[in-house]
Amino acid sequence: MHLSDFTSLDGKKLTISLAFTCCIKESHHPMFQKFLQYTIFLVFFFLGACVPSLSKSFMQSVSDFLQLRSLVNTGPFQISVTVSGLVGTGLTLSLNSGLSSLTIDADGNYQFGSTLITGQDFNVSIVNQPVLPAQTCSVNGGSGVVGFGNISSIIVNCDPLRYSLGGTITGLDGATGLTLTNAFDGATLPVAVAAGTFAFTQTYVSGSTYNVTVTTQPNHPVQNCIVTNNGSGTFASADITNITINCTSTAYPIEITAVGIGSGTLTLSNNGSEMLPIASDGLHRFPTNLPPSSTYNVQIVSSPPGHQCVLSATTGTIAGTVSILANCFSVLSYTPRNGGILLPSESLRLVFSAEVNTGSCTGSTGTLADTTLSLPVQFVLATTNFANDSLVVTPAVTDSWQAGHRTLTLNCLTNVGSHPLSTNISLLYMIPSNLRYVADVGGNDLNDGLTTLTPKRNIQSAIDSFGGCPTGDCAVLVTQGSYDPAAVGDRIQLVSGISLFGSYEPGFTTWSPGDKDSIIFMGSVPASCALATATSPCASIAADVSITSPVVISGFEIRSGSTAPYMAGVFLDSTANVRLIDNTIIAGTSANGSAGVFSTNSNPYLVLNRIEGGICASASGCSAVGVEMSSGILIAPVIFGNVILGGTDSTSINTNAHSIGIRYSGTVGIDVSNIRQNIITANSMSLIDPSSTSSIAFDIGTPAASSTGILAGNQFNHGAAYSSYGIRLQGATNIQIGSVTQGNVIIGGANAVSENYGIKILNSNNIVRRNFITLGSTNRNNAFNTTAGIYFASGLNNTSIIENNTITGGSATDPTNFSTAQLIGIYASALGPGSSISGNHIRLGTANGGGTSLVSGISVATSGAMLVSNNWIQNGTSNRNARGINLFQITSAMRVFHNTISSGTDTPGNDAAIYLSGFSNTLLIENNIFYLNSDVAGNACIYNLNGTSGATRYNVFHNCTNKVFQAALNYTDICAGGVPGSLGCVTPLGLAPNFGNNLNLDPNFVSLIGVYSYIPTAASSCLITRSTNTIIADSYNGLGTRPGGDGGVSLGAIEYNLPCTP
Repeated sequence: MHLSDFTSLDGKKLTISLAFTCCIKESHHPMFQKFLQYTIFLVFFFLGACVPSLSKSFMQSVSDFLQLRSLVNTGPFQISVTVSGLVGTGLTLSLNSGLSSLTIDADGNYQFGSTLITGQDFNVSIVNQPVLPAQTCSVNGGSGVVGFGNISSIIVNCDPLRYSLGGTITGLDGATGLTLTNAFDGATLPVAVAAGTFAFTQTYVSGSTYNVTVTTQPNHPVQNCIVTNNGSGTFASADITNITINCTSTAYPIEITAVGIGSGTLTLSNNGSEMLPIASDGLHRFPTNLPPSSTYNVQIVSSPPGHQCVLSATTGTIAGTVSILANCFSVLSYTPRNGGILLPSESLRLVFSAEVNTGSCTGSTGTLADTTLSLPVQFVLATTNFANDSLVVTPAVTDSWQAGHRTLTLNCLTNVGSHPLSTNISLLYMIPSNLRYVADVGGNDLNDGLTTLTPKRNIQSAIDSFGGCPTGDCAVLVTQGSYDPAAVGDRIQLVSGISLFGSYEPGFTTWSPGDKDSIIFMGSVPASCALATATSPCASIAADVSITSPVVISGFEIRSGSTAPYMAGVFLDSTANVRLIDNTIIAGTSANGSAGVFSTNSNPYLVLNRIEGGICASASGCSAVGVEMSSGILIAPVIFGNVILGGTDSTSINTNAHSIGIRYSGTVGIDVSNIRQNIITANSMSLIDPSSTSSIAFDIGTPAASSTGILAGNQFNHGAAYSSYGIRLQGATNIQIGSVTQGNVIIGGANAVSENYGIKILNSNNIVRRNFITLGSTNRNNAFNTTAGIYFASGLNNTSIIENNTITGGSATDPTNFSTAQLIGIYASALGPGSSISGNHIRLGTANGGGTSLVSGISVATSGAMLVSNNWIQNGTSNRNARGINLFQITSAMRVFHNTISSGTDTPGNDAAIYLSGFSNTLLIENNIFYLNSDVAGNACIYNLNGTSGATRYNVFHNCTNKVFQAALNYTDICAGGVPGSLGCVTPLGLAPNFGNNLNLDPNFVSLIGVYSYIPTAASSCLITRSTNTIIADSYNGLGTRPGGDGGVSLGAIEYNLPCTP
């Protein structure tokens, strides 16, 4: 993993890049992927004409198109010919005017020596006719553009009494599978000509009939090839050359070209389900081709060990073959390890995942290049796993690295393809000016610690022996073994500029920080820890305001003891200069509260650590926190690539204990922008009911009102407890959860009791976007319980944006069926008029309980004239109430536009695609598609409880006999002008200007049941896909996608621009 381009406290760009090779022992943890800014390059190629011969200009256009698809497997491919009827000798054939030649004296199949790639023209011609006897031969199928396979559809016929069978083909883009068959004799012909001529390799006598059909259609993309002219007939003493075949695509592949995979497997997913494992460089395809206008979302599930993989594009709408580059070109290992110590004359060895171009690396820049004598740094290729995969970076023979904290930003390319490193990589090393050595075996504090033969025994003794480090580049090297932090004093007290590097092999021959076998273990708790407080905990390592120069701690296991009132692994007090890199930090056991890292008024710098929150022993209100932060000033911690775990409750019955991954509380806020690529997990706590236990992966307390930044690129796991949250914001903040290009993964675990929320926001207005939330569950006997994806308790009537999130699964249950159990995708209350809930995909599970139990995709209360648009809701099931969108106490002109909504299913009589309770007659409901899962009495596509109505126009009602229920009437008809009505339109809902142009039509989606795919097809009515009611410019497909290329807008969430049914 790498960290780059962060922002420092002073607002300047801060580049901090550290790499590691699978240093987390628990390899079952999922690896993170980058959620990248995407630029989609889609090519849509459509051929409408069928012509018997192709001009050079047309063939060139096909060639240019195929060359654009440079990521596809483009060969090289063989060009072969079949010769038939040859009696003479000396027949000479030429490929592309002499590129390659064949001299042939007998019938058979022959391959030219030269090969061609996709997109290149081929042209086979006769240079010399045969002699002895003289014959006149002809070529059929000999010209065109190479597609995606060997060309074997060329015949050279020399028999004057037999004739060849062929024609022209246009638009072939499939990588596999087009086969033609002649029904006369069963002859088959594989065709790989993108555009040009083809011919069967058999010949026929005059009077023979032929009937050519397509027996295998192409794949990748899925195409429909049709014989459009002269597909059948009779030979009349002449070759047949005017069969025409036209191919058009009906579904397109997602193609991945991988580069830089040195070992292991890259696993990708599309749309969260279909998986594609990739174990080698080259072209790979997802098995399923997707129809036009469907969406794709390709993400990295796991990268090969030690690799950092980046996708050139991740999301978009299918309009042609999608080609994505998966760049995994990485530095697999560093010797010595990045982020550590580099001795003045030591060489740095980098092992890459592909052959590296050493000339490109000489452009690397940074302070590491500033050597003592200013001679050029040497870059030399070497071999580790395969040829030229390694680079040795060394100062010149008479030169040395300058002391200090130094960086080098790599600028290296692959030797094949000139692909850059997948991520920006900066090397960060400390070149020490002064050293001390510490060893478990053979160490003695009476030694001077100046050499490997005279090491000290304790770390604090070594630190003290420096008497300070004014140059800021001193280091203590520690061999494997066990070290008591309280052996000299009560804890290890860090000193400015003196770094600690653990896990050296005996004799200090090799540094192996990944082993973490230098163990700082508080075997017995110092007596002074009995006085530990919530703001000054007992700790194994501590740093304070005196740390003004960088201090690196790397390669240790830091384990605090048992028991103190408050316990921490590392305690940071008023410092921004301690860097904890690649350690295991365990809080220990406390009565009242424990933390792996406890930080007050500091900026923690945590990279590639495993941090555990310890154990709550007994006290009510105890919290076991992985990283605990509080501050009276704005802080901006760097927390990158860590595995962070909240702690546990030793009793399993503490009814007021809390497991929290990261928690911030303070009078001033936190900037969360540099909290990236972490796996943050809150453990399960007691499920006793009633209780106050909680499992919270990420928690921002109150007041923290100035908290800001974008929280993105992390995975949050929350476990079982009375209340369970992936992310909780308790007060008003400006934090954005996810960005326009990058969200978080939030996974709810086992049953909670009362509440289980992916994101819970209390009394704040925020932006929440592009998060993937897998819901957990609640289960509570005879008591209210709720499971929700995103829950805004109050938006303070200000602007909040909830967009492009994916929310799936979940359940809420009261086994007694007496009390309310709620499962809600998105709940929001008191959102202001500038707010929006847009572009979300919600697919829910089950909610079973008492009479008011509910499953609902989106539920909004008491909010302003906000926008609810382009949401794709596949509601779940309930034994009580199922409502796709649930609106209550809305007194504003809220806009409900362009949603695709299924009602879900429940006990008959309580289903509604949209349910309205106590709202204004200014509500606007337009351009939606409503689908009622169960069309039985009492259900309605729109169920209006209170009787007043807003405008209802240009909506599609499907599978609902009761289109609208309002004022105790069921409106069962669509009257003239599209106005819902009852009793044969005697009682209309309203007048056409406000209630017109609704449709009672089957939208003919790809699928409405099973694996839902609410995407229009060619069978969808043009009234649905080409409406004239243009009200917003965006769709589920993306910004600015309405109206579509057909000039109209598609009703529902997805904009569809392909053929439709009038």
